[in-house]
Amino acid sequence: MPSGNKVKGYFNAFLSAFSFGLIPLFVIPIKTAGISMDVVLFYRFFFAAIMIGSFLLVKRASFKVGALDLGKLALMGLLYALSAEFLFMGYDLLSAGIASTVLYTYPVLVAIILYFFFKEKISLITKLSILFALLGVMIMSWEGGGSMNFNIYGVVIVMLSALSYALYMIMVSKGGIKGSEVMVTFYSVLFSSLFYAIKTLGLGATLVYTDPYWLGFIGAFSLVTTVLSVLCIVFAIQLIGSTSTAVLGAFEPVVAVLISVFMFGEKLTWNLFVGVVLIVCALFLSVMGNQFQKNRSKKIISSGSV
Repeated sequence: MPSGNKVKGYFNAFLSAFSFGLIPLFVIPIKTAGISMDVVLFYRFFFAAIMIGSFLLVKRASFKVGALDLGKLALMGLLYALSAEFLFMGYDLLSAGIASTVLYTYPVLVAIILYFFFKEKISLITKLSILFALLGVMIMSWEGGGSMNFNIYGVVIVMLSALSYALYMIMVSKGGIKGSEVMVTFYSVLFSSLFYAIKTLGLGATLVYTDPYWLGFIGAFSLVTTVLSVLCIVFAIQLIGSTSTAVLGAFEPVVAVLISVFMFGEKLTWNLFVGVVLIVCALFLSVMGNQFQKNRSKKIISSGSV
């Protein structure tokens, strides 16, 4: 029977995946209401920065960063913002279920980027995960009946969202930034809100929004899909490790699809079901491939081989 800390770790990992998978629950009503997505995303990231910053203050954590790290964090904030930008563009072109599922191919993109640019080897398991992910995306494109709309432009746009998030995750692991994951997230969302402030004002629009209902709704959107997800994943990694946390992260697209089908009437077609299954399998294989590579490296080091 797992220990209390393990149970807490698994619960936090699942809660993180579940909360991030709830994005369609907030985005679809906001789009239906016709609110500017630039303004929505500004407030989403601004509210998240306030909440995460408050958490850091309570923990008496340091906000101090060097000039070089600040530049890296600004770039990470841009990538985080672009990931949201492309995803919400994708919601205009694809059904919420397909768009959300395509986004979760980002671990596969991380493996590919690490292979080509950081010369990290790709295990056979990871190669299979890439194949499964590609098949999943292709199968979801084969049928367009009912409410399941598809076009290649939409998939490319959402893949750009996945690519932006993959680059963000690589900077988290390879950027060499000094500070906790929570502090890194604080600065990332702060710079993301700055991106949308500049974009909105640059287009001649206003950031002023006074509707209390929708401001509260956007605040809940920020709390659930950004703050809660980030804090829970940090706690989960501390309690059960990154591998187990990443495996449970495969529930994210499942939650997104279930929300789209049962709450917004999206048609569950055969291609969406098979595509989700293949992409979830790809996520599991990607995590297992990374773990296999780490274990293999440890064995080589312990045996004294070069």
